[in-house]
Amino acid sequence: MECANKNKDKISSKYGFPRVATKVRIRDSAILWVLLACARLYLATVQTGYIHPDEFHQSLQVMAGDMLNIDAKRPWEFKSDTPIRSVTFSALVSLPFLVLKSLAPLVSSTLGYDLLSPRVLLVAPRIFMTLFSFLADYSVYRAARLCYLRPWTCVEVFASSYVMLVYATRTLSNTVELVLMAVVMWRVCESMVDSTKVIRKDNILKDLYENVSSVQERVRVARMRSRLPTYNYVDSALLSVLVTYGIFVRPTFLVYSFVPLAFWLQRGVVTKELDFSHFNLRCLSLLPGIFITFTICVLADSFYYGSITFTELVHWNVTGHSFVITPFNFLLYNSKQNNLAVHGLHPYYLHLAVNIPLLHGILGILGLYTVSRYITSFIIHNMTRKPRVSSIATMLLASFIVPVLVLSLVPHQEPRFLLPTLPPLVLIHADSVVILSARRIKVTQHLAFLTWHVWNILCVVFFGFLHQGGVTKTMLQVHQHSLQMPPHTNTHVIFSRLYSPPTFLLAQQLGVVAETEGHKYLMTRSIFAYDEGGRQPVESLHQLAAKIHYQALSNSSRGAEVVVCLPASVSGELFSTQPAQIKLRLLHRIRGHLTLEDPPDLSLATIPVTESCSHLCQFMRRLDQFSVDIVAVEFDKVEADHPDEGLPPTLHNIHTQKTSLRKDGEL
Repeated sequence: MECANKNKDKISSKYGFPRVATKVRIRDSAILWVLLACARLYLATVQTGYIHPDEFHQSLQVMAGDMLNIDAKRPWEFKSDTPIRSVTFSALVSLPFLVLKSLAPLVSSTLGYDLLSPRVLLVAPRIFMTLFSFLADYSVYRAARLCYLRPWTCVEVFASSYVMLVYATRTLSNTVELVLMAVVMWRVCESMVDSTKVIRKDNILKDLYENVSSVQERVRVARMRSRLPTYNYVDSALLSVLVTYGIFVRPTFLVYSFVPLAFWLQRGVVTKELDFSHFNLRCLSLLPGIFITFTICVLADSFYYGSITFTELVHWNVTGHSFVITPFNFLLYNSKQNNLAVHGLHPYYLHLAVNIPLLHGILGILGLYTVSRYITSFIIHNMTRKPRVSSIATMLLASFIVPVLVLSLVPHQEPRFLLPTLPPLVLIHADSVVILSARRIKVTQHLAFLTWHVWNILCVVFFGFLHQGGVTKTMLQVHQHSLQMPPHTNTHVIFSRLYSPPTFLLAQQLGVVAETEGHKYLMTRSIFAYDEGGRQPVESLHQLAAKIHYQALSNSSRGAEVVVCLPASVSGELFSTQPAQIKLRLLHRIRGHLTLEDPPDLSLATIPVTESCSHLCQFMRRLDQFSVDIVAVEFDKVEADHPDEGLPPTLHNIHTQKTSLRKDGEL
């Protein structure tokens, strides 16, 4: 919002934001944000990129089994004696599953469409997360108005970030953390602005009350003071609930919410307009919300993980070990270096030097530059020229840099851990990456504008479509392939050199009973997935497939098909090392996949050029390496008398189908 008058200009300067001395030639409009919001919704439905396994395996993979009775392997975070993931987050982002489950029978009978198809199971939660992310846009808009910035400009920059176009459409706990951070900052900014106004009015009326002599004037001033809006405990309930729930979503939210909450507590105390008792009373006002939210989340987790029953709770037949406190388990797990080493250890400077520029581009670099200027100004200037510590600008800057520095102390660092730093960065530097004048050309401003948008477009393409982009498409294709297989045939799928596959997309429902000619049949699972990862060389997959095939035929009367899914950049090794007794057949090639662990080889130095295929032709063929190959493994003869020994650990999870069913499934 433009600071069109002097009062707004003074307030903007008072809080540490730059003044807008001249009228802006480009009007602050919502048109661009509406287009970006539509683009975010559209991208949520068409994106194929796979950012990190946690976007599935911390929420949808688990809730698909619990809510939809779909066969899905539970991640280790949910199976140990000390689980580190709260079901309150998983249930929140999986709410679309409950809607689909309730509407599926009606839609199937009336329209003949299956709402529980893999495609719908993938897209519905992403649309829900996208709608949920608009709460962050609204919070940034309101915070910008409070700071007398151009609100639509701030929201446009916020919405044009690939963080919002890609990450905000995924079921990541970091996305929920970002939204909660935006809401907390908005409410704290509003509390700080309103409190400053009310406190100063109250002080003026207090001085006036002491200076007037007549009783009538004192009564009139006292009435004016009593009509002032309350400010001391405003938003205490909301902030306490948001912060406590955010800690259960990700315990790192305590680090992100610390700075805004500290500024909310100190309103008027640091400036000595209020005594320290107000700080203590505000702390106490947070306790009811913290206690209620903490109790609800702990009970939800305790019931979910089975550590306590309702009967035990009613009769208070409980001990300290009866309750599951997932944030405590999370911190305990991550405090051990050996546990972090499993996920990867990084240098302490990675967040500052790599992850901030990678996540926020030019905006992150400007943020780090502003922090350095702030620290320098605070050190070298005298007291009259030092930055205001209690201002909103300082709060925003500290909300950006303090969590980054604290999380840099943890040796495991990923860019997604810093998603909540986007709202404060946008409020500080939104004007630096937009063109405010259509006529006046500023080289640095135009360069920053160009850099910001080019970087975000490239990252949308990379993270939204290319990065591990074939995994989810492969899952949908495998599901479709299994439907075309003959009856009484199981499909065993080996995933190699790919991110952990979200097996709930195979849509294999458990315990489904069908009835034919008066007989009931138990519909057993027909697809078995094996996540080999990158633990074994590609050439060893033949032996692995043979072992799976042998066990499948030994443990079931049904037929067995073995399929290998791996990047096309390494599938050539699978075909070149093909044993004589095994035949490989390419079933499908899923294009649009890039794995940085096994990048495509685009070099043409070793490729002979012929008259029929020039350099350009050979290069276009090499582009096929940006794919996932689905390869069928066919066996000429199964050597049942001499099966291979030494099964890899993943094969110990093979489920046999030795049941008490008669006539191949009859109950």
